[in-house]
Amino acid sequence: MTVRIGDVTFSDWTSLQYPDGWTDTFIFGIDVKACIPPFNYAPLIRRLVAHVVNKRSCASIWVQVDSPGEWFVAEVRKSLRGLKLPFAVTRTGARPGVLEFSRRPQMFNSPPPKPPAVDKNLPIVSPEELRCLQALARIDKGLESEISSLTGLTREATTNCLRGLADRSFLAHEMLLKIPPVKSKPKQISFLPYWRVKRQGLDLALRGWGAPRGIVFPKRKEAHLWQIGTDHRHISRLWSDWLKSAWPETEIWTGWSEVRLPESRVVPDGLAWGRVQGYESLFWLEVGDGHRSEDRILKITRKRLVHARKLCQRTGARLVYTQLSTSWVHNVVRWACVDLTREEAVVMGNMRQFGELPVLEWGTISIKE
Repeated sequence: MTVRIGDVTFSDWTSLQYPDGWTDTFIFGIDVKACIPPFNYAPLIRRLVAHVVNKRSCASIWVQVDSPGEWFVAEVRKSLRGLKLPFAVTRTGARPGVLEFSRRPQMFNSPPPKPPAVDKNLPIVSPEELRCLQALARIDKGLESEISSLTGLTREATTNCLRGLADRSFLAHEMLLKIPPVKSKPKQISFLPYWRVKRQGLDLALRGWGAPRGIVFPKRKEAHLWQIGTDHRHISRLWSDWLKSAWPETEIWTGWSEVRLPESRVVPDGLAWGRVQGYESLFWLEVGDGHRSEDRILKITRKRLVHARKLCQRTGARLVYTQLSTSWVHNVVRWACVDLTREEAVVMGNMRQFGELPVLEWGTISIKE
């Protein structure tokens, strides 16, 4: 039940009972399939908390993450360090112990009064339709195949959702120039049918993320939007489906293109999260790099690996680092991928061969030309 406090809303409210008393706790819900990475929620939650502090300074925050694994939950928790109110982050269905809060929450002798419930009065859309709106609200414009990959929906389900949303004026269809490679001939220039979210659809996507009206949420955006229409961006958006096609036995829970990492200027072209060979893993993607010099490729690959390892080491997730490029780039990149552990693997494939990757082997470099 959505509740209001001042000018903002939360997913719900509860008063948790502990030996020392009762809490005044606002709940913020996160669905890992809502098409944005875990680090992007922190600016939004901080803005909401700023309103709560002014109204109920003794309150606390409970972030509930509907998650099949630990990595997403841990990243949300890390991103909220320094929040002005005590907070706990758990998977949905898990009640936090008092020691799981960032600091001791204020206790009361009896449950505080519940904030007023509110009716959002929003148009009804299915969970699948909402996911399509959220994907487009992040990537600005997208092809049907890209939306299917980013939402985890089948192509048929994606088609039905997009058409239904367009019929209700939540989406628009437009032709966008496909940006050709530099060496492309004029006859190779073409236009592609892209979907974009309209104002009404964006409003629904924002409400689905927990952003009430009047609260900005710019951090949701995909990085480097100027690359829309390039092969590079198209491949990065297909990363989840590429993995599913290459390794059908692998569980891919969700994935994102052009991800801005916290405390870093490194932006992986694609980042997926799931389970492979029984291990919770992150699948880091880099596309191309053929326009760079060998020295530059070596330097940037080493830097990317450092940040990819840090991202995994916080929770013990395994790392699958992937380079989709040409043969000469593969030959350079492999010299930067040294001292691999048994929890890491490097795989390289051809960026022109969708859904093809070599067999994954931990602690080694595997190449499929």
